[in-house]
Amino acid sequence: MKSKWTVGIITIVILSILSLFLAGFKLTVNKEPIEVYNVYLDGEKVGTVKSKEEFEKYINNQEEKLKEKYGVSKIYTPKGVEIKKVITYKDNCDSNDKIYNLLVKEQNFTVKGMIINIEHEETDENDKEKTIKTNQIINVTSKDIFDKAIVNIIKAFLDEKEYNAFMEGTQESIVDTGTLIESIYLKENITYKEGYISTDEEIFTDEGELTKYLMYGTTKEQKTYTVKDGDTIESIANANKLNTQEFLIANPEFTSVNNLLYTSQKVNVGLIDPIVSVVVEKHSVAEEVSKYPTDIKYDSELVIGYSYIERPGENGLDKVTRKYQYINGQMVDVALISSVEIKPAVSQILVKGERYVPNVADLSYWAWPTNTPYTITTWYEYRWGTFHNGIDIYVGWGSPIYAANNGTVVSVKGGCVRGDTRCNGGGGNYIIINHNILGYYTQYMHLASINVREGQTVKRGQKIGTMGNTGYVVPTPAYGSGSFAGTHLHFSAFHGMPYQGGSHFNPMSLY
Repeated sequence: MKSKWTVGIITIVILSILSLFLAGFKLTVNKEPIEVYNVYLDGEKVGTVKSKEEFEKYINNQEEKLKEKYGVSKIYTPKGVEIKKVITYKDNCDSNDKIYNLLVKEQNFTVKGMIINIEHEETDENDKEKTIKTNQIINVTSKDIFDKAIVNIIKAFLDEKEYNAFMEGTQESIVDTGTLIESIYLKENITYKEGYISTDEEIFTDEGELTKYLMYGTTKEQKTYTVKDGDTIESIANANKLNTQEFLIANPEFTSVNNLLYTSQKVNVGLIDPIVSVVVEKHSVAEEVSKYPTDIKYDSELVIGYSYIERPGENGLDKVTRKYQYINGQMVDVALISSVEIKPAVSQILVKGERYVPNVADLSYWAWPTNTPYTITTWYEYRWGTFHNGIDIYVGWGSPIYAANNGTVVSVKGGCVRGDTRCNGGGGNYIIINHNILGYYTQYMHLASINVREGQTVKRGQKIGTMGNTGYVVPTPAYGSGSFAGTHLHFSAFHGMPYQGGSHFNPMSLY
């Protein structure tokens, strides 16, 4: 039989245990659930905070330098961070400081901005029927920065007064003659998306810096040149493999190639490499002089070397309507819409002595190698960082090409079809004529067809082929039917056999 003392002790222990159990049960059941926020980085939990709003506010307060750098009022959590609300009875949350420091070690924070995608489309060199698309991303803190930079780029390639008149709808209409802009646009497809951008990426906050990037493809400082006595814009451009138009684009403070320079002035001679293609299309009506041709008559009774003018020539006048397309300031396409003769040209008749059919050039007169009216789309100058060793003349696909002077055909390269840019080294179908005097040679490139053979003697003004677009020509959209992309004659002149020791010179000097 147990003593009363033992029973009492047991009773007290049982009551104590029961009391503790009931107290614990009361704490668990009666406590209200609370909201907390789990923080995840790339799907892995890094901790828990009491308030999402307070945590984000804490981050924003800690990143004053980033806000100042990007000119924004708020900094956001890194990419890959998710903050999810959970309901729990536990209140063992981490401090905002602890979670912030964990994130700082792992990822960069973000700013809200505009993500701009520029889609480029180019023809596949190996398959002309296919196009290759590439995308370039530019991050800005606001779309307004990008829009202003694009306007700056357009104004670099186009006279500001012309641009403003086009945008404001105040261009003067063409009554009799004149030029007006029909359209201005970017060749690339550009899309915008608002998003959060990591601060380890390049983010543009200034239109000037973005303009520089869009113009040169980099934000690095460009090559400069210090002006010396006797320098001109043309001489500086040539010395740095630029044409004068490229120089003026790189130095917008100059408005003309004739602007004066001063000694020790610094100018930009960096080669532009625009990320976007500014397309300007113009409509032009102009009265153009049609230079009279010269008809040569040979008198077998007259001593070779003697000549006289039987009838003087008179220039004609045509009203010519054309459409032009420029990309980044460079004329890439021209289409002849109409040509109305106002006054016909009267040919000069020149009588010269002869005793045989000449195959030696008469240096007193060189015939123009195409019909008129014509357009010279590229001159004898630097273009895109390389020297263009002739002139490009546009009339129209299939128009006649003429020998510039008497001579012997010494090279005929054919077999090229449109689209094969590498055919015959990029020259396409071409002809070289030796004029058999003082080492003069002329070359006629990108022909559609050839009408002569090697070894053949040709006379000045004789048709030797037709204008085409074989070989390497600029692949731009053409205007209307009857015009083909890149059609032109590349006409060059040499002292000595071309590409075999001969040196090229400006063919315009012949005229």
